[in-house]
Amino acid sequence: MLTDNIKKYFPWFKNNKSWTYLDSSATSLKPQCVIDDVTSYYEKYGTNPHNSDSKLAYDLILKLKSCRQNIASFFNAKNNEIIFTSGATDGLNLICQNLINWLKPNDEVLLSYGEHSSNLLPWLMNEKTKKYKIVYAKDKNNFPSEQAFISSITKKTRIISLSTTNSLFGVSINIKNIVAVARKINKNIIIVVDATQTAPSQGFDFKNTDVDLFVCSSHKMLGPNGVGILGGKFSILNKFTSIKIGGGSVSTVENDKINFSPIPERLEPGTPNVEGIIGFNSAINFIKKIGIKNIIKHEKELKKYIDQKIIKIKNIDYPSYGTDFPICSFNIKGVSPQDLANYLGNKKIIVRGGMSCVKMISKFASPSGYVRASFYLYNTKKDIDKLIYELKKYKPGNELKNIV
Repeated sequence: MLTDNIKKYFPWFKNNKSWTYLDSSATSLKPQCVIDDVTSYYEKYGTNPHNSDSKLAYDLILKLKSCRQNIASFFNAKNNEIIFTSGATDGLNLICQNLINWLKPNDEVLLSYGEHSSNLLPWLMNEKTKKYKIVYAKDKNNFPSEQAFISSITKKTRIISLSTTNSLFGVSINIKNIVAVARKINKNIIIVVDATQTAPSQGFDFKNTDVDLFVCSSHKMLGPNGVGILGGKFSILNKFTSIKIGGGSVSTVENDKINFSPIPERLEPGTPNVEGIIGFNSAINFIKKIGIKNIIKHEKELKKYIDQKIIKIKNIDYPSYGTDFPICSFNIKGVSPQDLANYLGNKKIIVRGGMSCVKMISKFASPSGYVRASFYLYNTKKDIDKLIYELKKYKPGNELKNIV
């Protein structure tokens, strides 16, 4: 199991010694090496990568190419299969805005009630105007299980877009099983994966899963905010057009005819988030140094530990029991999750209360949501002990302190 020594790499703990951070599913903390590498861009380069007219600027271009190659390698993808975006939301919108133009009336897009807003709203907003049909994969309790997806695939299914790990309950789906069934039923199905929760802890093997498109965000993987990737098969990306247009995305304009740049430049208009890409690359290197296998082992031990402790608390509702992933959602019966999260916040424990961006939660779980505690490689059993201690101390009415 990873030790407290991991925390020494994260300045947040030095600056917030009395606080406990249990909200890594929302965003992760950043190691010093990432912060230093972000700063290094401003201190050492400062130039625009679209400018290659000096050695310094050209060195930056080479550095960004190296970052793309390293990040692509981490996800088992090729360089031209990685598009830098502002995050998973940006990537999913780009995917949706392109793929909906490929759909015919009554084609089916398979989602679930458990999808994050970023993988729900773009499809939902365009359903009526484009006249495709959204189908929700669900079991008898409306829960988005692996089998629910498999049993919902038909010859009308044109797109499957799903999260590999649910952001509220931490339930993971074996995407390879879904892909195998989908390819047999309809070889033209396009499979989109939101890997934002899975990638930080388990990585994501693009080639091995055989999905068509995937997204993830840097900020959940120890990297900076405002940068992420859209990964995809080149044969599909090469048919995409950007939903924005500007510098870099166009090679020439002749007699009012726009000639677009090749992939990936075509889908990366404007000056890129240079410092973000450099920081993301640094975060990937840190994760590789720690080792995915070590992170998985560490998080599984933490998850088993909290499972054993939290179910002993009186009046606890804990739907995350028994999952491997380090996302733990719970309620104390009769208490608003927002109020309980505020109570824990007053005890200097950072969690999240509510729907956690699962907007259709009322279809399969508590409509007001849950308190979500989520862990990462820098968390320890001591952090869980503090959470359990404060939950055991809780008495009805405590949640109203500092509110009324």
